[in-house]
Amino acid sequence: MKAVLLKCLYNPKEYKDTGLIEFAFAGRSNSGKSSTINALFHSNIAKVSKTPGKTKTVNLYNIDDKYVIADLPGYGYAKVGGDLMIQWKNLIEGYIENSKRLDTVFILSDVRRGLEQEEQMLIDWLVSLKKQYRIIFTKIDKISKSELALIKKNNPLHDLTFYFSAVTKEGRQEILKYLGGRCSLKK
Repeated sequence: MKAVLLKCLYNPKEYKDTGLIEFAFAGRSNSGKSSTINALFHSNIAKVSKTPGKTKTVNLYNIDDKYVIADLPGYGYAKVGGDLMIQWKNLIEGYIENSKRLDTVFILSDVRRGLEQEEQMLIDWLVSLKKQYRIIFTKIDKISKSELALIKKNNPLHDLTFYFSAVTKEGRQEILKYLGGRCSLKK
């Protein structure tokens, strides 16, 4: 798969129609968004850092001229000033509200944390906008198989959830199949 950076949006007004179906990756800082993108598309295009909050723009990546991935700034844990957090919030909301080709917002969360209040607020907001979403629980390699089975059993949103490891690539094919399926629906 070939992933190419199309544009980094610093302001939602900079967004221009990409002409392709779009999928956004959202999540708190340190949820593994960049690692997930790199593992899914066999690239090192998204910058991975040990310091949360490094993604400060909406980064649009063209994937094989089939669809666009939007890597959104993280929310929550990043140690940045309030003004910058408001700017990121406006950037994320502006992109999600303005993209006419946005098909699905993937909400990434570390499986060990689960969905917290911020993720539920994001889900509620996406539902109010009539935007489709899916959850990707990341870092499943950090827990035992029995813990994962229990999480799956008790997840009320199991049918909307993917379970993924950027280390082992477990769950990769399921996510790629979903992306391909959504693209074929839009043709």
